[in-house]
Amino acid sequence: MQSCKFISTSLTMSFFKENITFRVGSNSLRPAVIHTRSLAWIAAAILALIIKEILPASFWDQWFYKGFFVGIRQAYDFLLGWSPVPMIYIVLSIILVRTARWIGDRSKGWFYLISRALGGVGALVTIFYFSWGFNYGQISLQERLGFDRSLTDKEDVEAEFIRATDVLRQEAGGLSTHLTRDDAIVGLAVVDHDLRQDVEEALALLNMPHSGRVRIRQPWPDGFLLRWSTAGIYIPQTGEGHIDRGLLAVQKPFTIAHEMAHGYGVADEGACNFIAWLACSQSRNPWIRFGGALTYWRYAAAEMPYDSISNVIHTFPPVVMRAITLVKENDKKYPDILPRVRDAIYASYLKRHGVKEGLRSYNEVVIMVQQYLRKNSNGSMPE
Repeated sequence: MQSCKFISTSLTMSFFKENITFRVGSNSLRPAVIHTRSLAWIAAAILALIIKEILPASFWDQWFYKGFFVGIRQAYDFLLGWSPVPMIYIVLSIILVRTARWIGDRSKGWFYLISRALGGVGALVTIFYFSWGFNYGQISLQERLGFDRSLTDKEDVEAEFIRATDVLRQEAGGLSTHLTRDDAIVGLAVVDHDLRQDVEEALALLNMPHSGRVRIRQPWPDGFLLRWSTAGIYIPQTGEGHIDRGLLAVQKPFTIAHEMAHGYGVADEGACNFIAWLACSQSRNPWIRFGGALTYWRYAAAEMPYDSISNVIHTFPPVVMRAITLVKENDKKYPDILPRVRDAIYASYLKRHGVKEGLRSYNEVVIMVQQYLRKNSNGSMPE
């Protein structure tokens, strides 16, 4: 059949060579070229996706999260911790330079460019999973601590909102009532130093690995992440957490702790929020406790009807009202870009990796805190 001429007629390679060269059609004058290493990256990415699905949570928990990943964390910190700038800048620069070089070299044809592009995606996917992404397969924190969502009802959530409100009032006591954008709580350096210890102590309390030194960066420009409806992001390929430069300092403690939790191998968003709450609430730094209490209160308030919020908000001291006002003003400064598209993509990503609640997983922190405090008050903390 004539269509069979499309199949390669002169395959001249081995996987020890850099490129595969073949002809498309018997009358083709220019041989097609495919980059061999790119095929290897594509195969590795497919393999990672397959083993992620077929191996049990007990395997990923014991051999990856508590084993291989601990070494990866330490290797990242030793090899890349020297950089004075976010590693993502260096990685993106390398990708842009190499991409420009590939596009500029058109002599090898479109098959070569497409294979390099797919190979680049395969490399990013492979590195993602083997450096961090397999942590999605670990035993969940909820299961470790013996939490059961069905044990928390509407009244429990309302009671937790009232408790969070009381804690926020308490943490505000003694703080300055003259809160401005510039002095809003505390600078990143102080928070990073104190929070590192707080997060490590929280993880130790939960019997979770915490070796290494997760770095938190603030990439330019201000508002870049906030415009995509996120305050922070952890990038496994660089081993660094990132928070938006446009965040008020009062918002930083909880966000930094959340991204640090990701850096120590916790994948679930609700679990990271829970660790952030635990780290902030037990901090020795009053500003960190206040910032954490404010962010957590907003999560609890998101579970409540407007009337319940309006009934308590007027009871807050001036420093809390000022902080809430500043946060609202800051949110308006960085409006979302394509929020529905972003939410759909990210929700799909979370569910693809076993987070059934999708974006709702962030608010699971309210239920987790409520059940944690219930267990703690009964003196039956899990080992």
